[in-house]
Amino acid sequence: MDELTGHRMERPLTVCFISPLGYGMYRPESRVPFGGAEVQLYLLAQTLSRDRQFQIVVLTTVDEEPKTERLGAVTLVTRRGLRRLEGSLWRHPFRTLRAYGSAFRDMLRQLRAVDADVYLHAGAGVEVGAYAVICRFLRRKFVLFVASSADLCEPYGKVTGPLRWLYPLGLRLADSVVCRTEEQKGWLKAKYGRAGVLIRTGCPSPLLRHSSPVTRHSVLWVGRFHPLKQPHFFLDLAQRLPCERFIMVATQDRSHQGLRESVLARARHLPNLAIHEDVPWAEVDRFFARAKLLVNTSTYEGFPNTFVQAAMHAVPILSLNVDPDGVLTRHGIGVCAAGSFDRLAGETESLCSSPERLAELGRRAVDHARTHHDLNRTAEALKGLIGDLTGRLARPGLVCGEPAVGQAGEFPWR
Repeated sequence: MDELTGHRMERPLTVCFISPLGYGMYRPESRVPFGGAEVQLYLLAQTLSRDRQFQIVVLTTVDEEPKTERLGAVTLVTRRGLRRLEGSLWRHPFRTLRAYGSAFRDMLRQLRAVDADVYLHAGAGVEVGAYAVICRFLRRKFVLFVASSADLCEPYGKVTGPLRWLYPLGLRLADSVVCRTEEQKGWLKAKYGRAGVLIRTGCPSPLLRHSSPVTRHSVLWVGRFHPLKQPHFFLDLAQRLPCERFIMVATQDRSHQGLRESVLARARHLPNLAIHEDVPWAEVDRFFARAKLLVNTSTYEGFPNTFVQAAMHAVPILSLNVDPDGVLTRHGIGVCAAGSFDRLAGETESLCSSPERLAELGRRAVDHARTHHDLNRTAEALKGLIGDLTGRLARPGLVCGEPAVGQAGEFPWR
């Protein structure tokens, strides 16, 4: 019984965020790398955990013994990655199929043990099909978040191997598919014939302080050492504009150590470029607070967290290729160079020499981010979706104080 209203209280809904690569978000001291999809699931898990209507479980993968621990209001369940699926199906078909079967049974046992009402996962992969099938078997709801435009535009979402068909199967079987942009909704409808739910990328609103021109001194790049991020273009930019200060905040990617080494080797000859590696997510905010411009050099993205973080800090955005829903140009918060490096360099030089234009773009960016990308708004949209899927959550969300994030650290903007 609710002591305040006298109404009978239903048991909380258990929501499980499946985030295999997200361990570093919850245990930053582990220095395990993560990506933008993991950041979004982390933010949403923390925000929903403040609502008494939810019990939040996060399922992630580690290279050590599995365990269950409490981080504030979040239950973190780790499972050990056994690397059973790294073999070749063609070279060792029976051994590989047995490995897939074993992994499927383990995941079935794991999801059954969690016993959530709703399971959520972000990004493409053969595991999406497994999650969707298991959730159907358990009579639970499965929600898939689109992590990148490639998830919908590339064949099989760029998933490779003879079992790549499991990804589109899971996409079709998912109870709901969450898109970050209207473009993604259009691609989903055109290719798979199903309607998506628009829930925008969200970030907490920082407490903006007065920032003098002296403080806003750097051109910033934030991302992984991954080929699709094309970090060498940022080094080209630093070389083209030696009078500007460039800062790269980069996360290692174990699959692309050669790219990392080549970037670091070039950077040694660029005195106006500083590289900060594997910065804990809670500390990345300070780089946005001191930046006058964010540069994105990716081949493709979904809706980058960095766009929202920059906009929240009144930092205009310059993008080589990516402009989801035309947000940079339509809302006047930055510039997309449409693939032209010369234009990217020219716009960088022009903006850096025009404090008035930077300030105007920054003001528009803050207004847009607070209106469309505030984390609380994003979380409320997700709650509404969960309510629609489960027939629950008729009452407004009951928020209980500040985020309870335990040993994972508080939101850096609070």
